[in-house]
Amino acid sequence: MGVVTFLSAKGSPGVTTTALLAAALWPRPALLLEADPAGGDVAARVSAPGGGLPDTSRGLLPLLSAARRGLDTAAVLDQAQPVAGGSRVVLGLTGPEQASAAGRGWTALAAAVGGFCGGSAPGASDVLVDAGRVGAAPVHLDLLRTSDLVVLLVRADAAAVLHARDRLRLLGTALRRPDGPAPRTGVVVVGGPGRSARDEACTLDVLRAAGTRVQDLGRLPHDPAGAGVFAGAPVARPERTALVRAGRTLVARLAADLVSDLPTGRSAA
Repeated sequence: MGVVTFLSAKGSPGVTTTALLAAALWPRPALLLEADPAGGDVAARVSAPGGGLPDTSRGLLPLLSAARRGLDTAAVLDQAQPVAGGSRVVLGLTGPEQASAAGRGWTALAAAVGGFCGGSAPGASDVLVDAGRVGAAPVHLDLLRTSDLVVLLVRADAAAVLHARDRLRLLGTALRRPDGPAPRTGVVVVGGPGRSARDEACTLDVLRAAGTRVQDLGRLPHDPAGAGVFAGAPVARPERTALVRAGRTLVARLAADLVSDLPTGRSAA
């Protein structure tokens, strides 16, 4: 089992949509942790299995509030809830004030999330983290460091690429764990139908110029119609949307790479 974290440097390239897409298509048991310090909106995008709203009294806030007493995988699972489609979700915070007040709670949460990776915890699963937009000194840095794979979403335009390049430079050192290397980092380019393969190759070349080892993880289309599936909108034949079709390829790669790259001592079973 392992931890995949989705984040962005600036703008709204679709981090939450991609995290929800990954959770829906993941080939193994997975837990989606909404951990955007600016506040999340997954509660407004998903419904309970039988319809209706999810339980917003459960989620990340109770976890961070209880962190001073220590957290473990059981505490995380206690705040998770099933949603329509079969995913399990820990709903996020409502705003940045709650994130700042959590203090060392993020460190305790990181340790608890790391506990899933041994494969022997009750409800063991891969953990998919929606980390939102990450600044130069993120309050949830310890949680990011717990990741096996950090996936940076970036739109294929000049301004977004420059911001992503600068963020990779800053995070390259910050993500390094005290007891080992930094998580592997990959980039997913989000582009419109008119974006050529050559343009996307140039985008990735610029990102690699950040001086950080960055892997090209592929591409997702900018597909508002397909994204509606993960925004509560009725979409006919969602499996045929460009987003979901491309998402299947991306998710299969992430899930396979996560197993092959797990450090010694972590189990994929």
